[in-house]
Amino acid sequence: MTAPLLTATMQGDWFARARELALLLTSWPSVTGQPGETAFAGLLEAELRRWPIFAAHPENVWLGRARSGHNAWNVYALVEGQGTQTVLLAGHYDTVSTDDYGAWQPLAGETEALLEAMCQTLEAQVNSRGLEAAERLALADLQSGEFLPGRGLLDMKGGLAAGLAVLEQYSQLPPEQRPGNLLFVATPDEEGRSSGARAVAHDLPDIAARRNLNLVAGLNLDATADVGSGEDGRAAYLGTVGKVLLSALVVGCPTHAAYPFDGVSASLMTAELLRRVEANPELADRSDQGEAAAPACLELRDSRTQYDVTTPAWVWCAFNVLTVQRQPSEVLALFHSLAEEVAASAQAEFARRAAGAGSLNAPRLMVQRPSVLTFAELRALAEARMGAEAVQLRIEGTLSGPDPLRASREITVALMGLAGVDGPAIILGFGALHYPHTHLADRPADRVLQAAVARHTQNLAQETGLSLRVRGHFAGISDMSFLGQAANLPEQNCLRDQTPHPAHVDPVPADALEFPIVNIGPWGRDYHQRLERIHAPYSFQTVPELLWRVMQDVWQAG
Repeated sequence: MTAPLLTATMQGDWFARARELALLLTSWPSVTGQPGETAFAGLLEAELRRWPIFAAHPENVWLGRARSGHNAWNVYALVEGQGTQTVLLAGHYDTVSTDDYGAWQPLAGETEALLEAMCQTLEAQVNSRGLEAAERLALADLQSGEFLPGRGLLDMKGGLAAGLAVLEQYSQLPPEQRPGNLLFVATPDEEGRSSGARAVAHDLPDIAARRNLNLVAGLNLDATADVGSGEDGRAAYLGTVGKVLLSALVVGCPTHAAYPFDGVSASLMTAELLRRVEANPELADRSDQGEAAAPACLELRDSRTQYDVTTPAWVWCAFNVLTVQRQPSEVLALFHSLAEEVAASAQAEFARRAAGAGSLNAPRLMVQRPSVLTFAELRALAEARMGAEAVQLRIEGTLSGPDPLRASREITVALMGLAGVDGPAIILGFGALHYPHTHLADRPADRVLQAAVARHTQNLAQETGLSLRVRGHFAGISDMSFLGQAANLPEQNCLRDQTPHPAHVDPVPADALEFPIVNIGPWGRDYHQRLERIHAPYSFQTVPELLWRVMQDVWQAG
């Protein structure tokens, strides 16, 4: 028999408990890749085991390894209810470094002491050097009593705290009053390679089978930045942008700088590529739900390791390409077409300049056609010339390390040599892990979740007098990319073939659980910066209430 739906009334104790949990989590340092991140899971596990529900059912709290050898753990906690319908609450606990805090660094995780120190410092600076605009806003925020500072409090331990408050409140109901199961997971490494969330995708099929769970919805708890009134930050998101890190190795023909037209300029081709791509709104992906940001260059470096007067043999660049609709194969096709145009126009311009300089090489340059290759085509050429074993050994001999672009660059340059590819040329590939975009589809479970979000954001807006928005896509990269997604075999094959290092390819498991997921989390300002702060009233009161109401609707529909 299905348990009765709980009445969706404002829970008066959300704020105090969510705030308490948020400050506790923030006091545990968990910088990505540092010892604190490794220790965090054990601290959270111990805290959960003190709750009465888990003291009585210790088997419902457990740890799971992250992917890719990342030395940290996922923390799972399950509150069982009636039936099999299960809602997932998910968020990450790792943070960026505290180095930017300067003199405040020892207090980066001690919110109340940090609040006092920041106010004192900023107030003192008003009459000394003055404050920059961001500092003036921060001081006003902190003096208002509505904002709290701390590394990771916004991104995203405040969201985890809201989820934990909901989990605890649900656990305190009698079993017969719990209409479904609530599964909470806290993950590491979102600020790196999402190895925690990727492990969840691989673990969930077995977890669901062993515990008889039917995952019907996911609620991600990530935070939003808003430098305004909070109108943009108070939002639920029906999906998240995806990311392709598109790499381009632009190969020229090096020559002495005094004789530029004896070679071909990789720098000129690269400049033209950057001009065509960087922040170009025409290349931004669009869908009915919204538009992604235009591509941005994240890395640019050339072949030189020391000063000399030889022009660079190649220039390497990588572009952050966000998606809301395009698949990786479509991004690659778009950039392949663009690279062909860039190579032709840059070569033509270089030839015109050679002719203007009276170079005898001008006629040759005018008919020379740069080639545009994908990484898969480059690898095929290298295998044909040197053998598949030699190519595989070269790839395996390259450590993936914390910088995926370094490994991708080294492999691409090495295979260019093995393949005997000469410039001018442009070689395109995927330089790092792919983050799929997500959005709600026209399926029954998706419609239920979308309707619940729409209804309760509207209701809460009326009750609180504050605007609450439903938006199409979360603008930042998030763990949502790996939760509830079904395998897409053609795209997985494309990613495998076009990504230089195998460590940067993690296919969705064939038995992956497919379920809709949205993002409901805190808002604040300046995350990843020393003035990071969370808006406490919304994050600790409205967010857990919205989570509570949405999950009730989902269970009722099931």
